[in-house]
Amino acid sequence: MKQKQPTTRDPYCLAMSHAPGEEDPSHSWQLLPAVFFSAFVILIVRMHTYTRPMSRFFWTSQTDTSGIADFFSYYKMIAILLCAAAVLILLLYRVTTQSFAVRRSFVYLPMALYALCVTASYQFSDYKAFALLGWNDRFEGTLVLLSYMLLLFFIINSVRTEAHVRLFLLPLAFSGGLLGLLGLSQALNMDFFRTTLGQKLLVPDIAMPTGMSLWQSIDAAAQQGEPYLKFTFQNRQIYQTVYNINYVSFYLTLLIPLFGMLFIRAWNRGKETPAAHKAGLALLFALLIYNLIGSASSGGFFGLGIIGLSGLILLNKKLLEWVRPLCVLFLITGLIAGITADRWTPELRGAFRSVTGGTAQEEPADPAELKDAEAGSVKPVIDYFDTAPDHIALSLNGRPLVIAVERNPEGQPASITALDEEGQPIEMKALESLGDGTPDAQESSGGDPTTGEAQVPRYALEDSRYRPYLTLSMAPVAGSPGIRLHTPGVTWDFVVSAENILHRNRMGRLVDLDPVEHVGFDNNPNFGSWRGYIWSRSFPLLKQTILLGTGADTYCAAFPQEDYAGKYSTGNNYDIVVDKPHNLYLGAAVGTGVVSLLALLSLFGIYLFTGARLYRKAVFGDDFLTFAGSGIFFGITGFLAAALVNDSSVSVMPMFYSLLGLGIVINDILAARK
Repeated sequence: MKQKQPTTRDPYCLAMSHAPGEEDPSHSWQLLPAVFFSAFVILIVRMHTYTRPMSRFFWTSQTDTSGIADFFSYYKMIAILLCAAAVLILLLYRVTTQSFAVRRSFVYLPMALYALCVTASYQFSDYKAFALLGWNDRFEGTLVLLSYMLLLFFIINSVRTEAHVRLFLLPLAFSGGLLGLLGLSQALNMDFFRTTLGQKLLVPDIAMPTGMSLWQSIDAAAQQGEPYLKFTFQNRQIYQTVYNINYVSFYLTLLIPLFGMLFIRAWNRGKETPAAHKAGLALLFALLIYNLIGSASSGGFFGLGIIGLSGLILLNKKLLEWVRPLCVLFLITGLIAGITADRWTPELRGAFRSVTGGTAQEEPADPAELKDAEAGSVKPVIDYFDTAPDHIALSLNGRPLVIAVERNPEGQPASITALDEEGQPIEMKALESLGDGTPDAQESSGGDPTTGEAQVPRYALEDSRYRPYLTLSMAPVAGSPGIRLHTPGVTWDFVVSAENILHRNRMGRLVDLDPVEHVGFDNNPNFGSWRGYIWSRSFPLLKQTILLGTGADTYCAAFPQEDYAGKYSTGNNYDIVVDKPHNLYLGAAVGTGVVSLLALLSLFGIYLFTGARLYRKAVFGDDFLTFAGSGIFFGITGFLAAALVNDSSVSVMPMFYSLLGLGIVINDILAARK
């Protein structure tokens, strides 16, 4: 092995004796695992059933033996790990054959720091069973995150020439077009995955309890004119193969500017580029735009807007040289936007209202305005619940309320007393017409009413500050002594034992409730389709994850799922499970630590800084790498912007890290030409 002496034109800091030169196109076959990682992992869809140790979590009815089915993530995860194993073998092969070389780059330090944080977060995680492979239906755990860094390193140090870049982009065009056609079929209510063939490709032909095989069941359902597998996607939603309609527009922010820039180059080349090639790029661009707009995801629109803005800033006067091809692209975009207006206009209106406060939580009505309202008929904002051994504390519309419990000598509840915010007793009056067994009382209740509960009186609080929002009763809860608090839509069950008072949730699990810390979005928790609520509960978690996170892809376990009061008050199901932060950066900060997030931001920042400086001054001419590199740059810029409202996933991140690696290499090649 020999180490090259640094020169102004030498792009490598380390090169072994048989390492190919910068212009040597050999060893292209070694790029195939990375090409598959880039373009074809996203296509994988296949059913996998598994079990996870879920009994430890109070917020789910799943047990350690409950079967869970996954279609969109597990086998993508397996493919990513296989690609990583393949490139690791190739790197070892290069070392043993003296053909290994390391390109000079500042990105290795943040990559190494990020990998170290990911590994350390796993080692110290309380959720190792999930942190290793990832959460249910997501599977983006420690091994996958380390694979991303390994593939990124491999691409940076394997791609050397324009031919190598083309080797990546052609499969990307193919997979993008295939996914675009699939999305088009879904939008036109001809979803391939609802056909007999499509469903058989999704599942193995296993025996069913009915005596029929799974494929026979699919055939039988088809004869009845119905698909056997019924996904939750409705209204001709475009989900392609990426599980979530938001992820469709998320990854498309990478491809649209790339193939848009390549179309501009093809147009500018005139007759040197065959008409069929130009038409193919235009058709691909149209498919990608249709799927992004048709997916009706405001995150994708935001990313597309950032792409346009960055293009105006960096390309500036160069755009005047491309008026005709740009007009073609704008015409395609305008026509598709008009065709799909019924899809994206409601989404944009809703996004605008949520950002500007149009969906802000309404101020509670003045109690004086509700003097004629029936007891417990008006939905309150419940600020918190706090269970203690001798009382239940809560807050209704900012007014504290305490339900104190008196126990008899046997330790069972004998009486209850309501205390206002000053600690003064509140008179309680029995309601004549309502008992605890009414349908209203049982709605959304975690309790298990018995025949005797119907005769239990329900009490109203004779205080105008509380009366419209709440009634309460002393009633058995699942056969145990208990207290039930009744609000519109939900009956809150509390089991009273000799030692403590605990909330019994809908899964029948007993939970000690405490006020949940939250920061921001108090007046607009529905910001960004409920992202305001999720983020406000996520920010306080960062105090515990500065150095080490809770483990890769363990956000669902870390989130305060016991915040029933907050979920109820923001208009959602009070026991809904929040499984992702809808923000790539928050997910990293919680899962692998704030330091790991800073490492990622440094990695992205280095690339964006060098790219912006390069393409602002670039002379495009007819150079393929300049057009491809700028297209990748704009795509990554839009992707990172859309990541503010989207999550990392095994569906989109392989393509992102592949293009990031290509972008880093192209920038280095272009900079070396100067």
